[in-house]
Amino acid sequence: MMKYPLITDSHCHLDYPDFENCLDEVVHRAADNGVHRILTICTKLSEISKIIAIAERFKNVFYAAGTHPLHVATQPMITTSEILAISKHPKFIGIGETGLDYYYSSDSATLQKKSLLVHIEAAQATGLPLIVHARAADSDVAEILSAEFENAPYSCVMHCFSSGYALAKK
Repeated sequence: MMKYPLITDSHCHLDYPDFENCLDEVVHRAADNGVHRILTICTKLSEISKIIAIAERFKNVFYAAGTHPLHVATQPMITTSEILAISKHPKFIGIGETGLDYYYSSDSATLQKKSLLVHIEAAQATGLPLIVHARAADSDVAEILSAEFENAPYSCVMHCFSSGYALAKK
């Protein structure tokens, strides 16, 4: 008889410095408490090798990769072909974290939109779910996600969602 229901942690960042000295303990403690799968998210492609190493180290850890909207101005623009190459790894299960975040500043809005479109194209090509971060950008997020879904369907997870019913329905 199981002690806990099987849980999937669908979004964490095991590469963050907080876990540097206790990663084994964190992953094992999660497993001991019913977390049987963990999805760790790469938010800067420049750090992908660290994410892959973590996923390969633990049987129950998988990964997704992309460029977080708050990093698009400081990271090289990701390409669809780069995401498609990464997607061939057997533990790669999602595209992103991507999206639009105007909460702190909308100065990089144009770059964020361009990056989001690249990630969507990769999700459409691979069939993998898009991991969407949406904050203080409801109308732009709704417009882009809807228009691109009409072009070619894709699935997504709304990860950061501080919006309301209107965006959820869209």
